[in-house]
Amino acid sequence: MHAVILAAGEGSRLGSHASDIPKAFIDLAGRTLYERQKRVLSGRVDSMTVVLGYAYENVIDEITDARTIVFEDWDDYENAESLRRGLAGVDDDVLVLNGDVVVTEAAVTALIDSHSSTTARSVVGCIPGYQDGSTAVRCDDRGLVTEYGMITGHRHAGLGVIDSTHVDAVRDHLSQHRTEWYPVLYPTVETEMVPIPADHHIEINYPRDLFAARRKLPLDAADGLDLQT
Repeated sequence: MHAVILAAGEGSRLGSHASDIPKAFIDLAGRTLYERQKRVLSGRVDSMTVVLGYAYENVIDEITDARTIVFEDWDDYENAESLRRGLAGVDDDVLVLNGDVVVTEAAVTALIDSHSSTTARSVVGCIPGYQDGSTAVRCDDRGLVTEYGMITGHRHAGLGVIDSTHVDAVRDHLSQHRTEWYPVLYPTVETEMVPIPADHHIEINYPRDLFAARRKLPLDAADGLDLQT
């Protein structure tokens, strides 16, 4: 399995916390988000790509154990284009992780195990429970994704696995939706929702999220997840 971390964004809503670095490289209690992501992915993926854009020159030397792709025109597109570029040359199953998201090892394991238990099916992690304040997915009665967007549904958790049989179709779809958010791909290929409990998940968009995240740490729950949560 190959991992793609989407770290091209500016993080403008974080103000001075991310004024000269990509959002994925802000400090959270002594370690960057990227360092925390690497630790969680270690031993669970075979290789990794990090897509950089904003202020890439300030962090690229810190990435010594992954392929880097520099997306210099990042501000002209949305993260669908980041993922499309990150998928270049990849023909494996792909774990996609947003640069502003940190999850537990148990959450990643649950996602990978759910994918492994299916054939030719992608999976996407979501915070269970209907809400309308963040991008979300809706599913049919089989748990397969039917819609994505700013809709009432299960909040997108910022990670998923694209099955290797879907990678070519996903690249084609993203090439036609380069100014949209990449989860538009999930309704276009057979994708199952995997619930990720909120206490296994951190997402940083605003300074207040940093304070809330520090109260959540250490985010190291290793127990198996109840996927019916």
